[in-house]
Amino acid sequence: MDIIARFQKSILDNSNNSIKYYFTKSNNKYIIHIENPNNEPINVCDNNLEFYTKLINILFDNNNKTKSGCFNYEHTEDDDPLYNSDFDDLMVRFLKSDYCLILIDDNFEPLSYLCISDNTLWTLCTNSLFRNKGYMSLLLDHLFKLIKNKKFKDYIDLPNLKIYIKKNNPIKDALFKYYKKYKFKLENDNFEYLIMKYNI
Repeated sequence: MDIIARFQKSILDNSNNSIKYYFTKSNNKYIIHIENPNNEPINVCDNNLEFYTKLINILFDNNNKTKSGCFNYEHTEDDDPLYNSDFDDLMVRFLKSDYCLILIDDNFEPLSYLCISDNTLWTLCTNSLFRNKGYMSLLLDHLFKLIKNKKFKDYIDLPNLKIYIKKNNPIKDALFKYYKKYKFKLENDNFEYLIMKYNI
């Protein structure tokens, strides 16, 4: 089965015509684009369950003992209600966005993820098994290339593009330095977030 056929079988929600899917390639990796302007939930069925389960697991680990997902640091208490959330709830929480980009390898393993809503980059995450390999940089480089080619004009107004870094993120200082390389600079420092804005 070729890569396009596998993409169509393993990723797409064919029950919803308002969600659009695209498939691009960069540096021998593949990028899934999910355009969802109405913020509708993705229908997960037998064909695509494996892929979306892997993706949710890198974003949030439902085990309140291991807490190995990218965003478990936001939910440190063992009795946090999110640990009782089912798969569908987590799909809505993390993937119900205007636009999602997912970097995958040729085995359809999710490597890095980000989403775009309200002219802001959210939920930037790299699978803990594949960190320090430049995958988030590959995804961001590809995103900015598409922005400059006006492929994201419906979703991104570059002079006002923002990133929020939670203050309780244990690697917030490293993230702040990292995003500065992409021309983001501090716009606001409030109780909960460091808010960075793209600097042309």
